[in-house]
Amino acid sequence: MISAHHPTLYFEDGNVVLSGSCQATGGRQYFRVHQSVLCRHSSILADLFGIPPLMDEGPPHAMKEVYEGALHISMPDSAEDLESLLNVLYDPLGTAYKRFCPHTPVLVHGALKLSIKYECEALRSRLVESIEADWPQTLAQWDSRRAETIIARSEHSLRSHGKINGLYLDDRLPEPASAIRLASDFDIPSILPAAFYQLASISTDADWDAYRLNATVEGKHLRFGARTARWSLLDKRDLMRLVHGQKLLAAYTRSIGTDILGSRCPRSAKGCSTARSDCWKYLQENAPVSMDDPLDILHDCMSLSDLVTDLPCATCLADITASAEKKRLELWRSLPAFFQL
Repeated sequence: MISAHHPTLYFEDGNVVLSGSCQATGGRQYFRVHQSVLCRHSSILADLFGIPPLMDEGPPHAMKEVYEGALHISMPDSAEDLESLLNVLYDPLGTAYKRFCPHTPVLVHGALKLSIKYECEALRSRLVESIEADWPQTLAQWDSRRAETIIARSEHSLRSHGKINGLYLDDRLPEPASAIRLASDFDIPSILPAAFYQLASISTDADWDAYRLNATVEGKHLRFGARTARWSLLDKRDLMRLVHGQKLLAAYTRSIGTDILGSRCPRSAKGCSTARSDCWKYLQENAPVSMDDPLDILHDCMSLSDLVTDLPCATCLADITASAEKKRLELWRSLPAFFQL
């Protein structure tokens, strides 16, 4: 067992030392921090510091619970959770708050856990708001993120190695499995529909860690914009919800071909039936990735004039656009039911 100071959260001017058991080494890790910082965020910790420390039987005013000259409190929490909480307290503009950072749910898991335990309500609210900002709660927000993703994907496709500033596209977008784990553990239901929908389009073979450990085999797909997930973080209930949602999404995708592009022309115009059928074939053949994304397919249905040359009549085009828009909103509102949330 190895005990050690934390490399960055051990301040020489700190007046209290917290220690927690390190899951990696089995030893204890020590954090020298400032009592005022902890008390400002938690009344429970303030009460804890208000308890007089045990005094040594030796010299007067000598505390029994001391580590390197400062009051020492052996915490019941893991060193990893303490690190997560203290990092957020001491670096409020750090990685945990970077927009679209795929590591955020992992980084703040311990902080959220302890912010609830020690009633750091303001901190908990700030963390939840940061998490919610990465996951759309409305269709308009989803479309805004979709537009940003399309631009980013285009930028990455122009690089031979697929990286911008050392990052793949996958490194610049929120990762859904860890977000689902965080939301399930700490009651953040608002992000679950979008996170599950995103996860539904990612192959179970595309594992976050595996792709990065083996850059020449699985990892080569990252160069071409592949999306991955931390699949190991999901439990059986999460996976059952995902499978249920994927089946319903597949059925919804199939219905687009019949309900929207398969209906007859209201004016019985010559060639409209063939044009509608050709539009559906185009979507199937030229957008293979989006076939797992009915929201994207319906978005394309609303802008067929930008995609294909042989179009149905103006009346049909207006009908397709209106139907696609309506069906798209219907799908978004159905996501909680699709994934049994």
